[in-house]
Amino acid sequence: MVRELSLKNSPRKALLDEEAYEFLCKNEELQRIHFFENLRSHSSGYAFFQKNWRQDDGSYDCQTIYLHKLIAEHYIQKPKMNKRLFVRFNNGNPLDCRMENLEWTSLSNVVRNTDKTVNKFGYRGVVKDRGRYRAVIYYDRKPINLGSFDTAKDAAIAYNQKSIELFGNTRSINEI
Repeated sequence: MVRELSLKNSPRKALLDEEAYEFLCKNEELQRIHFFENLRSHSSGYAFFQKNWRQDDGSYDCQTIYLHKLIAEHYIQKPKMNKRLFVRFNNGNPLDCRMENLEWTSLSNVVRNTDKTVNKFGYRGVVKDRGRYRAVIYYDRKPINLGSFDTAKDAAIAYNQKSIELFGNTRSINEI
């Protein structure tokens, strides 16, 4: 069964497995801080809890708990890697915190599986170079130059082909 959790600042709902929901409900610390009553939507789309606690010296201590990370830390096995690991949403929905939708992965894999494109041409991996469009993709932190093209669209097609060859069908494929 899937639970829908209300968010304090949004009409959207976070999704959670029944097992994880029961675990969170039984957690005394989460009950003490009123975790569910103060769950909110982050500007990046995540479900999170954040509260400033007044300290004895008059200062404040900010406590932040991301729902997806809390679930992953308790239910998703972390692979043994020397890299720092992040939680990825397999379906791209940052409010879907069901266990089947979460996995530990490297930052490069997280970025590769976002569909954001932040450049003026509207295509990932495309830059303007001396009046032409160059396609570039990164593999193992090294740039691979895919060539120079007359149009941004042609460069995006070259990027897509190489991206599929190197990484499979991810959300970073340009929509042509």
